[in-house]
Amino acid sequence: MIQQATLKRDVSKLTEAQSTLLMPLWARAMESRHESPLIRDSKAVEMVASLDFDFDLFRQKAVPQADYCVRAVVLDQLVQEFLVENPRGTVVEFGVGLDTRFDRLDNGTVTWIELDLPHVIDLREQFFEATERRKILRGSLTETDWIPQVASLTNGPILFIAEGVLYFLTHAQVHSLLDHLVENFPKSSFLFDAQSPWFLWFSNLRQPVKNAEMKFSLGSVRQLEDQHRGRTLRVKRWVGFGDSPYYDSALKRVGRVKRWARKLCPLVRGMFKIVQVSW
Repeated sequence: MIQQATLKRDVSKLTEAQSTLLMPLWARAMESRHESPLIRDSKAVEMVASLDFDFDLFRQKAVPQADYCVRAVVLDQLVQEFLVENPRGTVVEFGVGLDTRFDRLDNGTVTWIELDLPHVIDLREQFFEATERRKILRGSLTETDWIPQVASLTNGPILFIAEGVLYFLTHAQVHSLLDHLVENFPKSSFLFDAQSPWFLWFSNLRQPVKNAEMKFSLGSVRQLEDQHRGRTLRVKRWVGFGDSPYYDSALKRVGRVKRWARKLCPLVRGMFKIVQVSW
């Protein structure tokens, strides 16, 4: 008797730019097979195995697998700090893709809202279900339809997160998003990652996905306050590349060249940063 092959899940509706969400998924799945993984993500392993996509493309294109996991580890620590201070707060994850952060950090009381484009959410809902505390919404950050939906679900302090998302927006779109957040969600904060202009240029050179050019970069974090002068937005803190204690457990997995560059040139700290703004 011939055994029927398992049907793979279709990802053809994703645009080339949207398919970049598969890179951090692949990175976490690969990391889970490591002898001492930074992140152990069995759900990522399951999803990679079930998707109709040639993930070997990322290995062939030398996608920096460990870098994605290091970024996730640092962001997880910052989100955990918010949850310690606000155990019943709300986390809103923009551009959630196939991320598993809620599964990693759920404290049993947080309300978690996951937002992404319709085609992405269609794929996500094949793996995750909404619950009383986990909400899954369709929306675009360049539009405003999601704002009343999120406002109706939030309760208490709010932390917005965007991991690997803002790069694909223009500078004008990012600053418009910040304006919308300040206007509609008082006394909240926003956690996101950004690259310096020169490092973003280098990242675009090695981008393995066609038609997925990254646009948004951030030199000095103070540019954010200058751009929004007159509003209440302030940079609460930022974590530069290699900063302790957030990188302590993960820095050994970063490339040797980057580690030495961080020691020899202080400016390297700003090539990749995680920024938290509040208002």
